[in-house]
Formats: sequence, C-alpha cells, structure tokens
Amino acid sequence: MANSLSNVGYVGYAVESVEGDLTAPNIFLPVSSFSFDSTNDYIMPDQIRGDRDKSIAMASPYSVSGTMEMELTPTGIRPLLKSALAHSGTINAGAYSGGGYLSTFTPGSDDGTTFSFESSAADILIMRYGGIRVNTLEINAAFGEIVTASWGLEGTTRAKQGGLQSESYSTALPFHFTGAAVKVNGTWAANVKNFTFNVGNNIERIGTLRRTKSWYRSAFGARDVGLSCTMDFQNTADHDLFLNETEFEVVLLMTGASLGTSVETLEITIPRVRWNMVNAPLQAGSFIEQAVEAVILKPAASAIFSLKVVNSESTSV
Repeated sequence: MANSLSNVGYVGYAVESVEGDLTAPNIFLPVSSFSFDSTNDYIMPDQIRGDRDKSIAMASPYSVSGTMEMELTPTGIRPLLKSALAHSGTINAGAYSGGGYLSTFTPGSDDGTTFSFESSAADILIMRYGGIRVNTLEINAAFGEIVTASWGLEGTTRAKQGGLQSESYSTALPFHFTGAAVKVNGTWAANVKNFTFNVGNNIERIGTLRRTKSWYRSAFGARDVGLSCTMDFQNTADHDLFLNETEFEVVLLMTGASLGTSVETLEITIPRVRWNMVNAPLQAGSFIEQAVEAVILKPAASAIFSLKVVNSESTSV
C-alpha cells in the first residue's frame, strides 16, 4: 500500500524590487488553503492532414493565477492590502497613541508593487510565482466565527524551486467574532449578523514580443467595491433606508488582541453607501431576517473608502 502525503507545507511571499523578478519569501502566512493554476496555453493549428484529430501543439504564453484563503490576522497583510487597494505611495506605520502602530490606506492607482509567492506542497513540490498583484479581496465576518479573508492573485511568471525556505510565523491571533461590528450613520448596528466586504481590481495581463512565454506586466482595470449583510429584522429602519434611497456612511470594525491600552484593529470606513437590494423572506417558525446588498459610490473630494490597520508591526512589512 502506497504512503499518503499529509497536508503540510508553507506559503510565503516577498515584495519584488522588479516586477516578475522571483524573490525568496520573507513573510509567511498561516493560510487555510492556497491554490494556483499554472496553465500552459498551446497554439494548435487547424490543418487538413487526412485526420479529424489535431496533432501539433506549439508553445504559447502561460498564465499564473490563484486563490488564498486565511483566517484574517492583523500582521503580515499590510503589503497585500496596499496591492488590493492599489494604494499609491509608501505605507508608514506610525506609533499609535494607545499602543501599536497605525497604517492608513486609501484606494488609488497602481504604483507598481508586486510580489513573489512561494508554496511548498508536502515539502516536495516547491513553486515560486512572480509578478503577483492582488486582484480580489473578500473579507467575511459572522457571529460566532473567526474573520476570514479570500485573496485572488494574478501573476506573470513562475519557476520550480530546488530547496525549502526557513519559515517564521507571527504569534498574532486572527480577528474574531467578538470584535466585529458595523456602524451605520454613526450608530452601532446591533442587528447585523454577518457581512461580506469585497474589492475587485479587474486585472488585465499585458504581453509583448520579448522572446519569452511569460507576460510583460499586468494592470488594474476599473475597481469594484461591494458590501452585503444579513440583518435581524427588529424594525423597519434599515428597510426605510432602502425605500427612501438614503445615502449613508458605514464603518466595518474588526478588533483583536490588546496592544497596550489599545487593540489590534482593522477598520473600513465607507462614506457613500446605498442599499440597492433588500430581501426579507417569510418562513413558518423562523424569525424574519433581511439580506441587503449595497451600491458604493466615490465622494467628490475623497476616496471611495479608507482602511485603517493598528498592529504590532513597526515597519512597512
């Protein structure tokens, strides 16, 4: 009977100095799943050769894309947030008055930051993927559960590696349900049972004639920002926001462990929100809940949203 390989390995990444220049990882994340699709696209000509079947395949550009799921920790994510938001400029972690270090992100245009990701499957198949940008980010919080994040990653190149990296992990605990809350128009909304916040960058790869199968670079397209919630239907206030087409502010707050007199924090402030879908199904024997989805708009004089992180990291990485 053959031996089975256990689910061991690691996932780490590093900021690249040059896009697509494969770099050894120096940040290791406690991920729950990591999956990359490395596709060899072949040119297969249609020829009349006395046969119904194709027999020629020639090299063509390959694609590199993947997903990463993790329980959202306050450390090790600052560069990834910068990519997900296309924040233009350097993120400096300033000392926070209550303890820890504060970083503030606002969505912008691509500043060229890319990553190399390395994964080890059962400490046997070690692959490094380069030119990575965060294409999508989804954050989920629910009562009784740990806050989770799903990252969609798009890259331009890849290479198999010969040796394992020495791993090092942060001791920081993930954000969890006791520290997740939602504020609507300045008031904490105690009836919110869960929420999903997502950002999509609609990345497009760009290829040039360079005598290589890898893509030259990738670029961000139009940005998508979404928010959905499930609420306990205690009164009609939330439904009235929908019926009256009211525009309001939403604050999503996730907190973790103590940092002096403060706590680890991830806070997202969205100044222009409208509910564009409300569903309040009736079911015998059950309480009424309402599922709502939002339209998020950019204010005239500020960013579409802002994101604040307070953690124990004093440097940009």
